[in-house]
Amino acid sequence: MRDLLKATVLMTLAVATGPIASVTKVQAADVTTFSITIRNVSGATTLALPDGNATSAPIAPGLYAVVRGEAKLFTPNQAAGHSLESLAEDGDAAALLAAIKHMDGVVAADMFAPGLPLTVKAEPGDRLVFGSMFVQSNDKFFATDSEGIDLFEGQYPVAGDLTSKVVLWDAGTEKDEAPGAGPNQAPRQAGPNTGPDEHGVIRAADDGFAYPAVSDVIQLTVRPQGVKSKLGS
Repeated sequence: MRDLLKATVLMTLAVATGPIASVTKVQAADVTTFSITIRNVSGATTLALPDGNATSAPIAPGLYAVVRGEAKLFTPNQAAGHSLESLAEDGDAAALLAAIKHMDGVVAADMFAPGLPLTVKAEPGDRLVFGSMFVQSNDKFFATDSEGIDLFEGQYPVAGDLTSKVVLWDAGTEKDEAPGAGPNQAPRQAGPNTGPDEHGVIRAADDGFAYPAVSDVIQLTVRPQGVKSKLGS
């Protein structure tokens, strides 16, 4: 009788509470370490000048970030903030770096020097963004598109030369002059932030002047360490 009562109680509890939920342990996504290099590849005659001569096309030290979710470095067709203006006009990335470090979705961010490899850690869903001034200009900068470059295809990290995903942008903050010749461009201006304002918006560079191909100025390579990857196109 006692055993029957015990069994009845257990059955009643099972009906009242429903089946006990099973707990599934989900394995966290593997973190991959990437070696990333952003280098200047221009030569002494890469940039054609209005007087028929030519010169090199350096890029400035810039900033990079690993982001996820809605985080981004800038939004096209909107006015640039003062921090992006400083990067695009004067090659000064400090203010923009300070700003993005406090943004939601920024996993890591720091400065980079052109040609020196940098190391980042990322997991599926993370993206790379960066910005670097095209020095022989009023307010042009190289960057990924606004969303950034996916560092994974599915679970596979990307690898290879990803320069095709780099864009020359116009910050829309200073009136444009012929690249390599304008008196208000960083190599020739009297001081930072001295050119006439443009009051425009961020857009892909298209101001009527001739610029070298992106791949003639900058190269972006991404190499995951110690894992199987998918090569970048």
